[in-house]
Amino acid sequence: MIEPNNSIQINAYSLEEVMDNSYDSIFVTDAEGNIIMANPTAERLLNLSIGQMVGKNIQELVEEGYWDKSIALEAIEKRASVTGTIKTRDGVNLMCTSRPLFDSQGNITMVISNSREKDTLVKLAQSLDKERELVQRYKEEVQYLREQGVKNQQLVAESAAMKNLLMEVNWVGPTESSVLLYGESGTGKEVLAKYIYSISRRAKEAFITVNCSAIPENLIEAELFGYEKGSFTGADAKGKPGLFELADKGTIFLDEIGEMPLVLQAKLLRVLENGDVRRIGGVSSKKVDFRLICATNRDLKKMVENKAFREDLFYRINVVPLQLAPLRDRPEDIIAMSNIFLKELNKKNGYNKVFSTETLKGFLNYSWPGNVRELRNLIERLAITTRDRVIDYQVEEISNLPGNRVSGLKHDQMDTFRITVSSKAPLKKVMNQIEQEYIRNILQECNGCVSEAARILDVDRSAIYRKVQVVKVRERE
Repeated sequence: MIEPNNSIQINAYSLEEVMDNSYDSIFVTDAEGNIIMANPTAERLLNLSIGQMVGKNIQELVEEGYWDKSIALEAIEKRASVTGTIKTRDGVNLMCTSRPLFDSQGNITMVISNSREKDTLVKLAQSLDKERELVQRYKEEVQYLREQGVKNQQLVAESAAMKNLLMEVNWVGPTESSVLLYGESGTGKEVLAKYIYSISRRAKEAFITVNCSAIPENLIEAELFGYEKGSFTGADAKGKPGLFELADKGTIFLDEIGEMPLVLQAKLLRVLENGDVRRIGGVSSKKVDFRLICATNRDLKKMVENKAFREDLFYRINVVPLQLAPLRDRPEDIIAMSNIFLKELNKKNGYNKVFSTETLKGFLNYSWPGNVRELRNLIERLAITTRDRVIDYQVEEISNLPGNRVSGLKHDQMDTFRITVSSKAPLKKVMNQIEQEYIRNILQECNGCVSEAARILDVDRSAIYRKVQVVKVRERE
């Protein structure tokens, strides 16, 4: 080794360190092909010491069988960089590139040759191909979800309320502004979000839907931001991109934004302000560019006042607020939607059914607490259970449909439940037991519909999800 004792020797020392620590085999020859420098990787690949190589002409090594040919000599002959494959006497295939250096008069001063095992390059290429395939698969999944989501939703606007709303949407849609959709559960906020996306400049890119109340709190950060491999127990060994990454250049729809935990609200705000996303366990950030559409059935202003929602995030997402009227306030849409839903079911099941006039009148007189979702589910149930071609149902019968008893009943009409508790147990334990059994009963009455149960219990859907999880965990225990 060269000892560094002045600036010139330090430079030479640094050069030698670079060569010694290079993964590639490096040869430096003069204009005649005489080897003047080589590194340890070259020693390993040729099974020949540097002392045995330096001073020898490359042609000699070829003649002695160390290589089958010389790329460096080709570069000298052609006076240009040359890349090719050579084979060592041990049968190792190398990908070699030789580049000649010239002085001011155009004479070759030296030739630098880099070689690497071809198998290593092939494995690297295969690894890159797998990464490209993975990225392509994510893109295809996003594209499929986008096409299916937009294709299977219809926007109905027969009422004055919806027509006025659509006038605003058609003005806002082509812009890049964030949109916040307000409306009761089941009013069609996701359908409207998809319509906004379909008329935007990003309509050919991804549309990602995230239900903030449906994803467990301990998983939502990983879903939104992604994670690196080995970030936590149970994580995918290869890591996973988050939904913000998948929405890059496209649109992301955060449904039930009011249910997002406060900790994640702060992270979301940072993403919206600087466009940087960092995966869980990652050390670097990635720039993302997406349009944001949010939706809620809650009063976010009141939540801000109660410190349940970040004020700075509220003003960041509330750029263009749009209010969807409940179905009971737009009767023209009830009739239009009913006919569309029935037409879809007829086509799907091979039916030819129609509504009686009395049935449609009954629809108009019903309050539809579950809005469009309840209307769609009811029509599907009627289409399947009605044996005749004409669906003839009275409005008072709607609340008494099998499996839908609770939605049409007043609280004083509801069934009573017999709940048993442990005797001589602490009050807190008894109250928890009563709550869990009551939730079970309500969910059973609602056929497992969490939204309907939440409406009856007068709590958020997220609270139902959490309490149901607690019940399941305790049952397993």
